[in-house]
Amino acid sequence: MSRESATATELATLITRLQAERQEHLDAIAQIDATFGQFGITVPAKKRRGRPRKTVRTARPAKPRQAAKVAKKGKRKARRQFPMSGLDSVLAFVKKAGKKGVTTAEIVKHWKSDGRSGNGYKALGELVKAKKLKKEKIKGAKGSRYTAVG
Repeated sequence: MSRESATATELATLITRLQAERQEHLDAIAQIDATFGQFGITVPAKKRRGRPRKTVRTARPAKPRQAAKVAKKGKRKARRQFPMSGLDSVLAFVKKAGKKGVTTAEIVKHWKSDGRSGNGYKALGELVKAKKLKKEKIKGAKGSRYTAVG
């Protein structure tokens, strides 16, 4: 016998032995499942870790396409008009407080009480940048205290 045929024979016997072992394991698993079934034990399927497998989809006949439904747009909220601009409102509120100034939380509360949307932080930043307000950190607490300049 040639060496190639001997290797092929060994490979064939190995494959048959592995198939027989595999069948034994499958039979043992079926026996375990049957025993669990007798006692009402259900074993949850082990969740596969990692990226989900690619699924192969079978071809289906094409459905006739329908026109896409366009979502109705709601009416846009009307732009509100206030007697005083946001910057002027905040500046007047801070000036009214005097030398002690006001905290950021108080300014936000005033902003909301005017019925304005947002929170007024942008207005505060612009006023500080324009040097109309002076910003000081409150020691040992959150937020800042603002005082009017000049």
